[in-house]
Formats: sequence, C-alpha cells, structure tokens
Amino acid sequence: MANEKVKKRKRSNIFAKYFLLFVSIFLAGFLALGTTLILLVNAYSIDEKTELLKENSASVAKSISQMLIVNDMNSSYSSDKQIICESLETISNCIDSDVFVCDVEGNVILCKEQVGTASYHSDTMVCDEHKDFRVDDVLMQNVFENSTAVTRTDINGVSCYVVGTAIVAPDYVVSESDTSGIIGLVFATVKEGTTELVLRIIRTFLIILVLVIGLASFVIWLLTKRMVTPLQQMSAAAKRFAVGDFSYRVKIESNDELADLGYAFNDMAEALDKLEGSRRSFVANVSHELKTPMTSIAGFIDGILDGTIPKEKHEYYLKIVSDEVRRLSRLVVAMLNMSKMESGDFEMKPKNYNITDQIIHILLTFEQKIDKKNIEIRGLDNIEPMFVRADTDMVYQVIYNLFDNAVKFTNENGYINIGIKDIGDKLEISIKNSGTGIDKNELSRIFERFYKVDKSRSLDAKGTGLGLYIVKMIVEMHGGRIFAHSEKPDEAEFVFTLPKAD
Repeated sequence: MANEKVKKRKRSNIFAKYFLLFVSIFLAGFLALGTTLILLVNAYSIDEKTELLKENSASVAKSISQMLIVNDMNSSYSSDKQIICESLETISNCIDSDVFVCDVEGNVILCKEQVGTASYHSDTMVCDEHKDFRVDDVLMQNVFENSTAVTRTDINGVSCYVVGTAIVAPDYVVSESDTSGIIGLVFATVKEGTTELVLRIIRTFLIILVLVIGLASFVIWLLTKRMVTPLQQMSAAAKRFAVGDFSYRVKIESNDELADLGYAFNDMAEALDKLEGSRRSFVANVSHELKTPMTSIAGFIDGILDGTIPKEKHEYYLKIVSDEVRRLSRLVVAMLNMSKMESGDFEMKPKNYNITDQIIHILLTFEQKIDKKNIEIRGLDNIEPMFVRADTDMVYQVIYNLFDNAVKFTNENGYINIGIKDIGDKLEISIKNSGTGIDKNELSRIFERFYKVDKSRSLDAKGTGLGLYIVKMIVEMHGGRIFAHSEKPDEAEFVFTLPKAD
C-alpha cells in the first residue's frame, strides 16, 4: 500500500507535469508554424515551377509551328526535328523537367533523348522510354479547348504536374468550335513531390528546431522550477505543521501571485504559531488556576478530617475553603463566558439606558471596601445622565471589573476619579485611581487572558487573569475600544467607549 502511494505521488509530480506541458505546447506551436511555412513555400515553389513550364512549353510550341508543317508532325527523322529535340534537351535540363511533343492523338513524336546520331541511325525521334507514353485523353481535351492547360495527373503511373500547350499551324486561329488548326501538343512535366528548395528549408528548420527546443527546454525548466519551488516549500511546511512544528517559513524571492501566496502562507504559519502558543499557555494557566485552589481545599479538608487542624479552627478554615470554591466557580463562569464570546455564541441584547445610574449603582456595591480604605470618589458631582445602547448585563460586568480593580489597587486614603464624556457617536467612560500604577512594558499585555500585572506581589493572588480580557471582548463586541494609561507611577486609568443611544 505504501509503495502504491509513492508511485502515485511520483506520477502526479507537478514539476514534471508542468515542464512536459510547457515543452509540448512550445513544440506543437513550433511544428505547426514550421509545417505551415513549409507548405506555403512548397506551394509557391510549385506555382513558380509550373509558370516556368508554361513559358517554356509555349516557346517550344511557337518554334515548332514555325519550323514544321502539318504533314511533318510525326516521329520520322529530319534535321529540323533534330534541332527541336536538341532544344527540348536544353530546356528540360535548364528547368529540371521532361519536355516532349505529341501528335494530336497523344502519341509522343519528339523527345529530349533523341539527339545526335541516335535518331539518325534509328530513323525515329522518340526514345524507348517515351514511345510508350500515353497522355490522358481528358488532359488532351483540356488543351484542345483552352490551347493550354495546367494540371496534376499520372504519366505512366507517376504522379506529375503537367503543362500542356497546343501547337497551332501558322496563320490559324483556334476557336472552341474549330480546333483543326492544332497540329500537335507540347507537354512539360515535373514529378510531384518536394522541391529542392523545400528540402533545404526542411533541413534548416529541423536544425533550428533541435537548437531552439534544447534552449527552450532549459529556459522552461528554470521557469517551471522557479514556479514550483514555492509550492514544494509550502508542501514541506504543511507537513511540518501537521506534526506541530510551526517554525518553518517559505522563502519568497519574487513579486507575483506566488509571492502573495507565500506571504499568506507565512502569515498563516505566524497565526498558527501564536495560536499554538496561546493554547499551550491557556492550558498551563487553566491547570495552574484550577490546581491552586483545589490543593488548598484538599489540604484544609484533610487537616480537618485527620485532626491536624483543631476543632476551634474548623470554622476559620472552612470559610477559606468556601472562598476557594467561589473562586473556582468564578473561574469556570468566566471561562464559559469567554468561550461563548470567542465562538460568537454569546447573544447580546442591546437597549437604550442611562449608564450614569448604572455606574452609581455598581459603585454602591463597593461601599464597604471604599469606606474601609477611606477612598475618595471624585467626579460624581460633574457627571450628568448619559444614555448608551448596549447590553446592560454585559456592560455591568465591564464596569464592575474595572471598579473591582480600582478599589483593589487604590492606596489607603487614595482616590478614584470617574468621568463620562460625549465624543460624537460614542460615550467615553474613564476610571482613574491612585495607588499602584502600571509599568509601561505591561500596558500592552494587561488585556491578555491569564496575564496578571506584577505576579511577584500577592495583592491580586486570588485573581484569575481573565477579567480584563473579558472586559476587552465585551467592549469590542459593542463596537467600542478600551485602553489603559499610567502616566505616573502612583496612578492608573482605564478608558473605554460605548455607542450612544439612538
């Protein structure tokens, strides 16, 4: 099974597939262009050849009509015919064809072979080769009717291009109704096939084809390699991602669509790397946050059960156990809410309401803690009724968390300043407290989940590290934003915006 998969992968190699495709397209295009060129040149060569045959056959026909008379149109030897045969030989050699003369019945009477003493001794002007020639009746009829004809036909079983010209008696005009003035016919033939010019072109084309295909194959190989390499890198990266290694990045050396894909792939790798880190951090933090109170609960209960803790201390330690259970409950509820918000399953129920009343109401729930630390509340005298469009329960959680942090970190005899400002289509709510500021290096991280400012201190040891993260999510779900300031070491301020009422 494994071998079959390997073979299948090799057969589907994208580099080989694209390389062969490009080479095949290039080769097909080059061959089509070359074939078209060769056919055009061949047709032009044939046209030139037949035109040359027409001129020479007409010249021979004119010479014969001037030298011979009707009664002399036969194959018997004469000095005048000897001269004509010598002319036929010269013309045939010059135009690389076979020129011969026939009588009106289609029998060859003069040919280029019977020159010199051969015709004198044999008393005939036709050689053994031409004496069996028989011109097609259709071709002869065409010459009789038109005085000249150009066609492709078989001469003694050989396919040829043939030009026929009528030999007309002197001072006689041939018409369609009267062809009696035709005393013979001159035929010039050339074998059908590729001419020498075309053969040379084909040889040159084949040489160029081999050279160009070699060079083109090399160039196409480079281009295909360059195109496929990023895809191969992405494939290798995907395999490493599959086993949890998100450190691999695709090398980008171009500025095209593949480069865009490479950048997107690297961005995805960055996101996956961060997500994996966040997941591991989340699991570690959740494990730690769950383990700490559970360890305390188990330790105190075991101490009560085995008598290590005396009975008069039971109530004290059971109260601690109760606080730890509530802490676990808050953590679980916060994690459930966070999960719903992140997945988009948390249903908002926005409505118009007075956020000033809500702030005052929430502030009253911290009255005992505020009085205990003698905290001065500033800004209430200046705020007016302001209306927002939001989910009251969700915004309650935002304000409660921010006040809880402010009261927790405000110093004895310190202050908390509350402000509400109209900034157009939104309201800006600010909560500033004295006491403990936030380091500049930590301002950008305080809204991360499970992140706690100044972990070495025990002031917020019972916090879950999810409060500000959930606050940020709620504000952003309403289309607002939240940020923190700490311009002085003894001061911190949280500011968030919410949409105004319709």
